[in-house]
Amino acid sequence: MLWGIALGLWILAPAVIDTHHLHPEAPSQWVVLLGALTVIFAIVGAVLGFISGFGLSVVESLAGGTFHARTWAYALFTGIAVVVLYAADSFTIHWLTYGSFNFEPLVYRSVIVFGLSSVIALVVLMVLYRAISKRTAQPPPVILARVLTAVAASGALALVLPSSAASPSPVVVDSLERLPAAAEDVPLVLIALDGGSWRLLGPALEKGAAPTLRHLVERGMSGTVNALWPPYWSGAAWAAIVTGLPRETTGVYEDLAASAPGLPLFQAPLRSALHLNPLFSIRSMLVARGIVSLTPPPRALLRAKPIWQLLHEAGVQTAVVRHRFTYPPGGQADIVVSDWVGQDQWERLRVRRRPMVAPVTPEDKADHLLAPFRPSGPSDPGLFTRLLPGPRPHKPADVPLDPIRELEIASDIDDRTFDVSESIIRSYPKLPFLAVYIGGLDSVQHAFWQYRFPNDFPGASPAQSDIDRLGRVPDEYVRYFDERLGRLLALYTREPDVLIVSDHGFGPTTIPSSWRGWHAQEGAFIAAGPSIPHSTKSVAVSYYDVVPTIARLKGFREPDVVHGRALVPDISRD
Repeated sequence: MLWGIALGLWILAPAVIDTHHLHPEAPSQWVVLLGALTVIFAIVGAVLGFISGFGLSVVESLAGGTFHARTWAYALFTGIAVVVLYAADSFTIHWLTYGSFNFEPLVYRSVIVFGLSSVIALVVLMVLYRAISKRTAQPPPVILARVLTAVAASGALALVLPSSAASPSPVVVDSLERLPAAAEDVPLVLIALDGGSWRLLGPALEKGAAPTLRHLVERGMSGTVNALWPPYWSGAAWAAIVTGLPRETTGVYEDLAASAPGLPLFQAPLRSALHLNPLFSIRSMLVARGIVSLTPPPRALLRAKPIWQLLHEAGVQTAVVRHRFTYPPGGQADIVVSDWVGQDQWERLRVRRRPMVAPVTPEDKADHLLAPFRPSGPSDPGLFTRLLPGPRPHKPADVPLDPIRELEIASDIDDRTFDVSESIIRSYPKLPFLAVYIGGLDSVQHAFWQYRFPNDFPGASPAQSDIDRLGRVPDEYVRYFDERLGRLLALYTREPDVLIVSDHGFGPTTIPSSWRGWHAQEGAFIAAGPSIPHSTKSVAVSYYDVVPTIARLKGFREPDVVHGRALVPDISRD
């Protein structure tokens, strides 16, 4: 137990705190955090130490029956055995999760460093043991217990002391400044198309399968969004896009938020990490038992105001539908349908939505806004068969998860999202600003990429029958998205400006993943409308350009602190 606590608090605890972005502020929160980590490390150390005892007993018998300094032998070598067994457990978890030992290059280097460090530690322990065993009067083993206790205490102190230094408050946009003579207000629609990739959208435009998008591109401008921070998690990307600020300022690094009694809000990394895999498994157990709760990222996680809140506070009538950071919805916009509404692909990771307040605003329109999300069957019973005609296929053999189920979930939540967005515009056909998040295309590309682009996987392409049957699904999904977008825009009584922004592109998997499609650097960007000039030149877009572009289109000065620039010319009148 003491080995587990000492090694855990010094080696693993800093990584746990860093990867989960845990920032205790009150002494009570530190007490809870250190207490929880100590218990976890003690249990891990005890279990692995108990197992290692069997191995040491075998070594003891092979060495002649009994170690000369038996208690010291078990006490010392249990430490290195715990480390080796922990590493073996981590590799086993990785294999069971992904079915392979494929790692990123940095991981291979870490494994080599770990191996060399373990050999050095073993040599040091052997030298220490030999020195103790040769002594006539052997020191009492309680000395080791005291040393490990001191090491654990110093590890805890090393965690707490750096946090006592006050960190400067991030510089954020607090309000928008209206231009003295802005152009006539044109409605603006922001479509957040998660995972929009030109590799998929481009052929659809060329073949005429996406007439709405093609019309927008031909009348406006288009280009690529340069995604940041590989492997391009969406949470950090959307936080930067809707605030114009980097993740160091927004404080958002991961896709999910987490909470536990006595701890501040933190984030749940989804990426495999060999040094933390066993602890991630323990976290999953705590989630399953309701001790830790995973949720979509709430508004409190974002340390800056999103553009819809800035516009709302500046007097612009706004509506936002299922964007991240929209719960609780109060004060963010005139109409909010938060992402705590509906069921999506996160449920399979035990993400739970238990709203403490109404997940929409205004509350007196909750029945109307929540109507499309009532769980009375699919939003459109015929949509799934249009996307994937014929009898429902069995799960393909090349992936551990079921892409067919993923298509059902993605299409259903997107359809409900479009339904409520259309309902809002029917009620407010001149709504100045509408922001809608569409996440289904990202899910579909994760699940179906290898069937659409089998040449991305030389030597490991899926079965030809799956390619023939499932390869059309991503294209059909683009067709579906295009149709629903066209229906939404047609409801406006005046032609709106339209911004379509992706957080990243798509390509073959580059990290250990349950899917074979993964995020790529170049996402799609399209802008068109009365206020947006036509350009045939591809535009290079950063995350930080969206907020100043929206501010300019809505007649406000570009915020000084954001890192981007407006993509449209100044449309104010002198």
